[in-house]
Amino acid sequence: MPYRTIIALHNMDDDNDAIAPALTLCRDLNAHMSVVVVGLTPQPPMSSGYGAGAFEIWGAEFTRLSEDLTEKVKGLEKWIAKHQPADAVSFDVGQEYSQPGTLARDISRRARYSDLCIFTGAYQSDSMVWEQALRGALYDTGRPVLIMNNKACPLTNLKRVMLAWDGGVQAAISVRHAIELLGNAEEVHIAMADPHSATERFGDEPGSELATYLARHSIPVSVVPLATEGRNDAETLIRHATDMDAELIVMGGYGHSRLQDWFLGSTTSNMLKSADRPLLLAH
Repeated sequence: MPYRTIIALHNMDDDNDAIAPALTLCRDLNAHMSVVVVGLTPQPPMSSGYGAGAFEIWGAEFTRLSEDLTEKVKGLEKWIAKHQPADAVSFDVGQEYSQPGTLARDISRRARYSDLCIFTGAYQSDSMVWEQALRGALYDTGRPVLIMNNKACPLTNLKRVMLAWDGGVQAAISVRHAIELLGNAEEVHIAMADPHSATERFGDEPGSELATYLARHSIPVSVVPLATEGRNDAETLIRHATDMDAELIVMGGYGHSRLQDWFLGSTTSNMLKSADRPLLLAH
C-alpha cells in the first residue's frame, strides 16, 4: 500500500478512544502514526475598558489551555500504548497549539511530510478548529485527507466505494489518490448528481470516460447518474452511499476558490456536515 506515514489530527476536546479506528487503520497499512493534538489559543483582547487586567486574564487562559493540551498529549500517549494491537504500531504524539489565523498554515506544513492525513472521531462542521485544520490539510499539500467519522475504514480491503464525480480537477485528483485502494473492490459506483451531457466537464456521456479509465485498472465500476429531485447534491450523494452501503466516499475537496467556498458554501461543506461514513478528500 502507498501509505507509510499517516498524520492523525485529534481535537483536544475529543475522548481518547476516538483515535481507535485510526490506530487500527495504521496497523492494517503497516504505517507510522503521527498523532497531532490540535488546540486553538484564546483570542488576545483588543482595546478594553478593563485595561491591563484583560491581558492578565487572557494570559492565564492561554497558559491553562496550553497546560491542558500538554496533559492531553501525555494521556493519549498512555492510551495508545495500552490499547496497542498485538502487532504494535509505531507512533508519536505531538501538539499544534495555534492561533486561528495560523492553524491552517501549521497543519499544512505538517501534512506535506505524510502520505495521508486523518481526522479522528466525528468531523465537527461548526468547529473552527476542524474547519481551519481541514483547509490546512487539503490546500497546498498534495496529500489526501480521510475523515473517519467514528467509523472503521478497511482501506486494505474495501468492497463498496462511491466516487462522487463532477468531472472537475479536484475529483480527478481524488480518484488518482484512491486508485490503489480499489484493487479488491467488488462494487465501485461513479455517482453523479444531475449530470448534463456535452458539457466542458462531463462530455457527451457523463462518467463513461472515467469508467473506461478505471476498467483498465481491472476495477469493477458502474456509472450511476442521480436525479436530485429538489435535494442538494450532497443529500443526493449521501442517500446513494447509504443505499449501496459504501465503506468509503471518494470526492474532490472544495472545487471553487477559497473565497467562494467561504461565502457560498459547497458540496464539500454539505457532505462534511451530513455524511455518516468515511470520506476521502483531495484538492
